[in-house]
Amino acid sequence: MKLSKFAILLATSAGCHGYLPSVSHRSSLATKSFLVPTLQSSTTGNDAAFSAFADSLEEEPETPSSKTAAKEKPWQSKLEDLLDPATNLAERQILLSELLNSNEQIRESVMDAITSRKIDPLLTPTAAKLQDGTRAVVRQIANDILPQLSKSAGAGATGSQFPFSPPSPQSLEKVAGRVFDLLSNQIQTTAKEFQEDLTDPLNKIPQRLTKQREELVQEARNVFLETPVGLQEPPYSVAETCDLYEVRDYDGYSVATTTMPKGEDMATAGTSFNTLAAYLFGENQDSKAMAMTTPVTTTSLGEMRFFLAEPKIPLPLETDKVEIMEIPPARLAVRKFTGFATDGEIARQKDTLLQALEMDGVELDVAHGAIVPHVVFQYNPPYTIPIVRRNEIAVPVRPPTPEVATTSLKEEWSVEEGLEDDDISPSDVDM
Repeated sequence: MKLSKFAILLATSAGCHGYLPSVSHRSSLATKSFLVPTLQSSTTGNDAAFSAFADSLEEEPETPSSKTAAKEKPWQSKLEDLLDPATNLAERQILLSELLNSNEQIRESVMDAITSRKIDPLLTPTAAKLQDGTRAVVRQIANDILPQLSKSAGAGATGSQFPFSPPSPQSLEKVAGRVFDLLSNQIQTTAKEFQEDLTDPLNKIPQRLTKQREELVQEARNVFLETPVGLQEPPYSVAETCDLYEVRDYDGYSVATTTMPKGEDMATAGTSFNTLAAYLFGENQDSKAMAMTTPVTTTSLGEMRFFLAEPKIPLPLETDKVEIMEIPPARLAVRKFTGFATDGEIARQKDTLLQALEMDGVELDVAHGAIVPHVVFQYNPPYTIPIVRRNEIAVPVRPPTPEVATTSLKEEWSVEEGLEDDDISPSDVDM
């Protein structure tokens, strides 16, 4: 064992017998591949000293990267924080002072941008995200959306061949009925809230108006946010973060699910979305309107799911194709991407994710030879601008295999029981 040999060499070369295990004048020490001459000691302090020494050798040495000191932010991040309206005055003064002392780093970034003829080195983190999002949307339009439209137009431009086929009269009638039910539920809810406000109009009416104003402002902000604020999502914890993906441990949760019609892809999944939204907004057996949640999930099996955060979940109407399903806890490797969740983009992102997992030695939680299933998470409302939309693709993975415990240094150096009382010297050993 390398650690044991290092301990003996260290103790012998330093001449510190106090670090070696104390043995009485009639005890002996033996190891697997060598013998150490017996050392005499009459104190018990050496035992505690050696135990502490052995434990310290088995501990991982502290490296600079493991220290709690945070890595200094680049000047681009400091500039973004300085321009953030939420930054207070004291922090602004500190950031401005740090930026004035970052002349060398700024000069290097400017020279890098001039040399490479790219603006990337000068972008703040948010600007870099917007640039990546713009590139992703351009790629999706050029590789997925425009070719599909061109193919449909060249095939005769019939209604069934367009990706956005016109709805049938039955669908229009059903959607109109759902909208009417939704408005009716909303009117009833508003009337009930108004009656409650009349019990204390001086306090409750201003509070309600303030709440509605805050909700409108938040909805306006969600147009530009990567992840909408104010919406609940399934609980999870992050187990590992890498450059190309993130490993998450999801708790079990409930969903409302429906089967997507054949031929309905991620970009045109309006029918399935309307079915689930109608259930969520009151078209259920309890006529209960529930809060919208995030993300909208679609699976490789052709299902669409809404996360349900209510403690008491109402049953769907028998006429609707909505089911309540319990999703078990799972570990997922998740990769984020921006823009439109087209079928082509999903395939590209899945290939990138699987290649990264293979390079890192992460084992998929899939039977050997089976097709790797996936789920797609879409977090944003339809009015969010495409270049900031948050989409994710996830595949199931297995936890890492625990390492087999090795023999500790203390056990390696322990005195074997059952040896004779007489001392053993090197000359007594048969060669």
